Amino acid sequence: MKRIFLIIALIFSSLIVNATGTNCAQLSEAWKSKKKAVESIESTAFNVSDTAVPNYKSWLVSAHFYSCDGEIGYLIIKGNKKTFLHQNVPMAVWQSLKNAKSMGGYYNFYIRNRYQLEKGSFRVPIP
Repeated sequence: MKRIFLIIALIFSSLIVNATGTNCAQLSEAWKSKKKAVESIESTAFNVSDTAVPNYKSWLVSAHFYSCDGEIGYLIIKGNKKTFLHQNVPMAVWQSLKNAKSMGGYYNFYIRNRYQLEKGSFRVPIP
């Protein structure tokens, strides 16, 4: 009976993992567009996944942080008109962004021109 329960639990857990999409180890960084990169990151199961929304009117609508190791990760900033995507963002920078009085100001000063998402092995920022 224990063996049957264990087999059912293993099957169920594998279905849950497959339903959430890829995991961190399967994430490919060879994206052809920013849209595909955002879709891929948002459908991946990360160890750390966090969201922040400013509690005031801002151009910054929401910020999302995804990390495999809890130290560095991807940052997706959704604005009124555009979405910005960054990689290798330290967890400390994410925490500071969440706690900033002005998330948009913090983003512009500390993140915007840093941690650019790079396309494939050519190291060209995705426009």
